[in-house]
Amino acid sequence: MGFGMVSVPCRLFSGTEEKTVRFNQLHRDCQTRIQMPRWCPSCDRKVEQAEIVKGYPVGDDQYVLMEEADFAGLPVRSLKSIDVVAFVDASTIDPRHYNKSYFVAPEDAGVKAFSLFLQAMTRVNMVGIAKLGYREREHLAAIRAFGNVILLQTLYYADELRDAADLKVKLAEVSERELDMAVTLVKTLAADDPALDQYRDEYRETLMQVIEARLNGEVFTAAPVKEKPEMDLVDALMASINAEREKREAAGVS
Repeated sequence: MGFGMVSVPCRLFSGTEEKTVRFNQLHRDCQTRIQMPRWCPSCDRKVEQAEIVKGYPVGDDQYVLMEEADFAGLPVRSLKSIDVVAFVDASTIDPRHYNKSYFVAPEDAGVKAFSLFLQAMTRVNMVGIAKLGYREREHLAAIRAFGNVILLQTLYYADELRDAADLKVKLAEVSERELDMAVTLVKTLAADDPALDQYRDEYRETLMQVIEARLNGEVFTAAPVKEKPEMDLVDALMASINAEREKREAAGVS
């Protein structure tokens, strides 16, 4: 990682772990896993990885062939380092920019410089804007102090963001009473504890219960999901406010 002329040897680690339940495709008759061969329709045969090259489309069935050396030889600094180019106030970054999270930890030779910039970022409460290259593209990223490591979050470039105005959304007129009730509902739903670790992926948990039941030769019966009754906007707002108040009273929350 480079801060101006200071080079800090670091390692990059994934900062998230996707918890999606994954399945394999099987042949129903014999329960054999379906294979996905790389197939060339022109040669009508399976091709090996060593036979595959990358091609940039330039017309109908026309491509510019690219070799690995073409990617490795690009004269871009970020291909070999995380190059910090600026520091900004975090509030100035449009939230649409944020993508994936990674942890940056120092190599043994870079602990002193890493510690220095970690504490400096903490003191000024600013985030760095950096560039790094991987997976055949240069990524924009934000870095910030995060405990004893640096949190690096890749960012979408400005030209990758969609303009919400393109959706041409037309808003409706609302009455003052409706607005007051909506504000009341928002305040009623305000969480005393904003930490996100209180929320669970209920779909994944229930799906794992179904799988566990299948393993044990049982049939899992889920509790029916209550459908929300149809009602007009004001009635729905009032019902929501009352339901949240009752829930808080039952939990002993004022």
